Amino acid sequence: MISPHRRPTSADVAMRAGVSRATVSMVLNGRTQGTVSEANQQRVLEAAAELGYTRSALAISLKERRTRTIGLITDEIATSPFAGRMARAASMAAARENYLVITMDLSLRENTVDDAARLLAERQVDGLIYATMGRIRVPVPKVPPGMPLVLLNCEIDDADDAAAAGLTTFLPDDYGGARRAARRFAETGHRRIAMLSDDESSEAGRAREAGFRDELAEYGIEPRIIAAGWQLDDGYRATAQLLAQTEPPTGLFCIRDRVAGGALHAAAAAGVEVPRDLSVIGFDDEDFFAERLTPPLTTIALPHEEMGERAMTSLLALLRGPLSGGGDLEASPVIIECPLVERQSVASAPPL
Repeated sequence: MISPHRRPTSADVAMRAGVSRATVSMVLNGRTQGTVSEANQQRVLEAAAELGYTRSALAISLKERRTRTIGLITDEIATSPFAGRMARAASMAAARENYLVITMDLSLRENTVDDAARLLAERQVDGLIYATMGRIRVPVPKVPPGMPLVLLNCEIDDADDAAAAGLTTFLPDDYGGARRAARRFAETGHRRIAMLSDDESSEAGRAREAGFRDELAEYGIEPRIIAAGWQLDDGYRATAQLLAQTEPPTGLFCIRDRVAGGALHAAAAAGVEVPRDLSVIGFDDEDFFAERLTPPLTTIALPHEEMGERAMTSLLALLRGPLSGGGDLEASPVIIECPLVERQSVASAPPL
């Protein structure tokens, strides 16, 4: 009988199953094709379950020369329930391949990205992902030679530097998402259309504004672009001013769902009914926000979960190497579609 204070070993499993330790090793490592009978495989698995046997992570690491850990460096994603979907999806993708993710959130300590990369490398992680809350440009992070790195929601300042470093970045299609919003307005007959953009010329803001303009240009429509900002109050203030004009817009695209929330409040305060008098589309599809507005907001979704999963899957493929079907990251940048989420804030244009 095994002492309750001693961890079961492969030898214990072999004795319980009535097979050799070599057989136990082959079964637990998945190398049984043509070597171990189905009956013996079942005996080994049952014995391991009965004894509570688990493979030693340290032994596996020594054998594979890996720690099976990934370092995830973030700015503030880990503390955000919205963008945190990227980190959660990346962690789930890692767990499916028996990898553990160690997250280092830069907002919780005074460390730079380079500091974080060095500290995680000292803990012998197999690879790194650097993920940011908003889409930004960053310098090439300094990582130890040979340490694989993937970027998530950020891109290198200089394309030549990114190519030289061999880095792949996963980004949302802000431009294409904004085109979908513009197309929705045009297809529902709107011609007086405005966009509440940002006030700081961010990467996401520039892409969304360009996409919105380009799509409407194909319909011969020139939108009004207002530099409003990113917050609910910004949306309220800018929308109140638009609705006070002689010819207010009938379609309003907001750079962010929170800005759209402010727009809906301003419309209600002005006696303007959404979507009968004013159609509104947001961007982000924030959890527990867009769908709870009145009316529920039609918006463009940021594909955070797909971005996180694909970044991790691509990194793990690189770690497996070419002999296992991995070894090459996707061509950079990887642009991931932002779909339209239809709710109740868009209707056909009212008669002018």
